[in-house]
Amino acid sequence: MIEKRSLTANDEVAFYELAQYAFNKPDSQQRRGFFKQLYQNSNGFGIFADDDLKSMLLATPFNVNFNGQTFKMSGIGYVASYPEFSGQGGISALMTLAFDQMHQDGVTLSYLAPFSYGFYRRFGYEQVFDQTHFEIQTQDLPRLKFPKSPGQVTRYSVADASDLIANFHETHPLNQVGGVQRPDWWRQYQVMKHPDQEVAIYTDSEDQVGGYVIYNRQGSILVIEELMTSTVASQQQLVNFIFKHQSAYTTIRYESSLTTGLADLLPDPTVLKTTVVPYMMARIVDLADFLARYPYQTAELATVTIDVTDDFLPVNSGLWQISLHDGQPTITKLATGTADIIVTIQNLTKALMGYRSLTSLAQYGQIEGQQTAIQQLDQAISHEKPMLWDYF
Repeated sequence: MIEKRSLTANDEVAFYELAQYAFNKPDSQQRRGFFKQLYQNSNGFGIFADDDLKSMLLATPFNVNFNGQTFKMSGIGYVASYPEFSGQGGISALMTLAFDQMHQDGVTLSYLAPFSYGFYRRFGYEQVFDQTHFEIQTQDLPRLKFPKSPGQVTRYSVADASDLIANFHETHPLNQVGGVQRPDWWRQYQVMKHPDQEVAIYTDSEDQVGGYVIYNRQGSILVIEELMTSTVASQQQLVNFIFKHQSAYTTIRYESSLTTGLADLLPDPTVLKTTVVPYMMARIVDLADFLARYPYQTAELATVTIDVTDDFLPVNSGLWQISLHDGQPTITKLATGTADIIVTIQNLTKALMGYRSLTSLAQYGQIEGQQTAIQQLDQAISHEKPMLWDYF
C-alpha cells in the first residue's frame, strides 16, 4: 500500500537513514545532532510503501528580506528516493504536498539548491542566485598599507561569534535582496554543522560591530565563507587580517554571493581568478501576495496586463492587471482580457527578483509582449541582483 503524507517526529530515523543512503553521508553523532535540529524545525513529506519510507523532502520555513519587504519563504532540501523507487513520480507528488502546505502557511516564495536545474524548472523554479568564487595565490597578494584604526579585530569560534554578528548580518544591505533572516535555531544549526569555522569581528572605538569574516582553514587553502563590512575602516582591517595569513597558506579562496567583481581593485587584476557559478533557484508560490506587497521602484504605473503560465500551481496562471498610483499598487486577476505581456512563472520570478530584466528576457525571446508595456513594467521593478548567503 502506498501512502503520501506529512512526516512526524516518529519518522525522523527513517528520514535520516534515507538521507544517509541517498547522499552518501557517513553516520556520526555530529551529523545526527545537526540533522535533528533541522528536522525538528522543518516540514517533512514522504511516500511510504507498506509503511517503509521510500521518497522524501524537507521544507524549512524562513523569512526573507527583499528590498525592504519581508516575505515568508520555504527552503526545499533533502529531496531523495531510494533507487528502486525513483522515476515513479514520487517527487512530483511530494512537491504537491509541500506547495499545499505552503499555501496553508501563507508562504510567498520558495528557494532550493538543485541537483538538476532542468528538473526543478518543471516545478516552476528558476535560477536567480549566483555565487562568485575568487581565488588568489598568496604569493600574488599586493603589498597594502592601511592606516591605523581606532577599532580592533578579535578572533572567535563560530559558536561564540554567532550571537555577536546576528543583528549586523540581518540588517546589512547585502542581505536585503532576497537574503534569509536567520532565526536562532538556524544559527545554532550552522554552528553544529560547521564547528570548525572561525570568525574575526571588527569592532569600532565604541565597541560596536562594524564587520566580520567567517573563514575555514583547509590544508594549504584559507577559505573565506562570508565577509561583511560597513565602513572603510572595517573593510581595511578585515582585509588586512586575511592578508596576514599569507605565510601560512598558498591560496586564499572566497566563495561569495557578491554580484560584482573585485579584480579591478587590485594593482594587477590578472592575479585574481574569478568564476561566476549558478547557485540556487527560486519560485513565486503566491503570485497575488508577491505582486500586492512587491517593493515597486516607481510611484506611478499605467495599467499593464500580464498573462502568466504556471503549470504546477494553476492558481498563479491567468491574466493579472497591475497598476500603481501614488505608490499604491492595484492588482486584479481578470477572467478575460488581452495581455500586454506573456510570461511563464519561471521568467516572471527571474524578472521580479531582479536577476534579469524584462527587456533582456524579451531580447532573448523568453517573453512576448508589447515593447512599451515591457519597458513600463521594467521601470517599476527592482534590478538589483539578488544575493543569498545561506544553503539548505
